[in-house]
Amino acid sequence: MRYEKNYIHKDNAYEIIKAFAKEYRRINGERIPAEIIIVGGGSILLNYGFREFTQDFDIMVSSTVEIKDIVHKVADQFNLFDDWMNTDFKNTISYSDKLRKVSKHKYSFNHGSLEIRTVKDEYLIAMKMVAARSYRNDISDIIGILLYAQKAGNRITMEQIDHALSVLYDNPEGIVREELFRQVERYTNMDCSDLYTAYWEMKDKEKRTKEDIVEISEKYPDVVAEKSVESIIEEIRKKRGN
Repeated sequence: MRYEKNYIHKDNAYEIIKAFAKEYRRINGERIPAEIIIVGGGSILLNYGFREFTQDFDIMVSSTVEIKDIVHKVADQFNLFDDWMNTDFKNTISYSDKLRKVSKHKYSFNHGSLEIRTVKDEYLIAMKMVAARSYRNDISDIIGILLYAQKAGNRITMEQIDHALSVLYDNPEGIVREELFRQVERYTNMDCSDLYTAYWEMKDKEKRTKEDIVEISEKYPDVVAEKSVESIIEEIRKKRGN
């Protein structure tokens, strides 16, 4: 199957990571161990079955070794975006310095000197709840994680999610909307068939919200510049009555 270039897909993600590891060893040998912790859409791509592709991997790096040249070399090899692996999410509200502690082993390369870890399940849901961007995949990702965990016999409870929030963030009640807490709790009580329906309904809603924002930004660029994206989304919701 031929895929659009510049995206990381389910069937080439491991090869891309393996190429990164090979280039890392070529430059650094095995003398400098490192951990790469993948969160967000990259973790969903690697751990669940509902994400077909992602533009980039949001990561944390334990080593002080500079990896930009390695990232660019692999980008050239697979025709990816130059920042296909980046640490930009450290500047977002969903970042936590506790993520290393809750991450799980995924792959080892270079005789164990390079470890790839991911943040998943209730901890990834907690991150998505803090981010909660209506025009992205955050809410549908939460539903998808709950669905695939339940199908695997590992049902995630609201108590687990509450605990994950308290582990990662000092004041989760102050950064997650109360309405979202109730919404996620409803999802945790759904069975697989209802979660499946909720997932596709949310995907459609997120898609329409993003299309509305793009249309508004093209027609009224000054409005978008003066207002936050969330305030525009709130106006769209009021107009639609939801």
